[in-house]
Amino acid sequence: MFNVRPTLSPISEEKRHAMKVKLDGLAKPTGGLGRLETLMITLAGIQQTTAPRTKKRCVLVFAGDHGVERAGVSATPRKVTWEQSINTLEGHTTVASLAMANHCDVKVVDVGVDHDLSGTGVIDKKVNWGTKNLAEEPAMTRDEAIQCLQAGYDVAQDTINEGNDLLLIGELGVGNTTPASAIISVLLGIPAAKVVGRGSVISADRLVHKTKVVEKAIADWQPDPDDPIDVLSKVGGFEIGAKAGAILCAAERGVPLILDGFLSYAGAIIAEKLDPGVKDHLIASHLSREFGSKCALDWLKLTPMLDLQMAVGEGSGAVLALSLIDAMQSVLTHMNTLADIDVRFKR
Repeated sequence: MFNVRPTLSPISEEKRHAMKVKLDGLAKPTGGLGRLETLMITLAGIQQTTAPRTKKRCVLVFAGDHGVERAGVSATPRKVTWEQSINTLEGHTTVASLAMANHCDVKVVDVGVDHDLSGTGVIDKKVNWGTKNLAEEPAMTRDEAIQCLQAGYDVAQDTINEGNDLLLIGELGVGNTTPASAIISVLLGIPAAKVVGRGSVISADRLVHKTKVVEKAIADWQPDPDDPIDVLSKVGGFEIGAKAGAILCAAERGVPLILDGFLSYAGAIIAEKLDPGVKDHLIASHLSREFGSKCALDWLKLTPMLDLQMAVGEGSGAVLALSLIDAMQSVLTHMNTLADIDVRFKR
């Protein structure tokens, strides 16, 4: 059951140190693999072992529509949300293609798609048929905000119970960088103009309009920066709330969770505001090219593994990060130690 103050699984400093010793003992310069070593130390601390479990992994793609799309903030037609939800399960989207290459299962979860996806294989956790238009009224009720948090928590719980070692999160939702920008602006106390980006590669004129929409919604609905659920309800999105719920569940269960891009950062900030310390259970896969990404990651104190100027969403960057984990698992399995080759560095 969703709890806004879950009991977080502890991070093992002992295992973090032991992993560092293990890596330092490999036949290479100390720290020679740079942040790849940091990645494995992070996994060791979360999973509380120097033999990280990474074989079974699943990306949760949360899907939801947004009333604010009707305010002209996106270049993408609304139907893309439901079409890509189905296409993902059929293996034809970016995240699906990359997941195949990285041996990762995919689940698509409907938390607010404005379309009937019954019988498609999409997991039904629909809270409503899209949020309200935050340019005209609050995006959802407080009860709906709690429902989408619960939906993400429950799906994560089920996925962990199926034996998955790693969780990844992505999303589908036309217009969703607008509520994500609003959430980050409010919760971090940053002006909207420093957060709002081009999303679906909108024009300069549309970017100005999008920024004004976010500014006006914040002014009109006065979301409380000290109440993340209030912020989610007034200027958020169902799939963003579901991501936050999944993050809280993973942190409670001691399962590493790999973030994707900008939408994931918004979900992570909500989760961290609900329960400080959640961020220590997260891995940032890549730096989204969305304008407010650096501000969000700096606040979370997370350093992304990759910077490929990606802005696809879906969970695509999170899945790519699995290749780095797999590479380091191979290093730990196959590489000689300094003791094997009888080498000592003279400092």
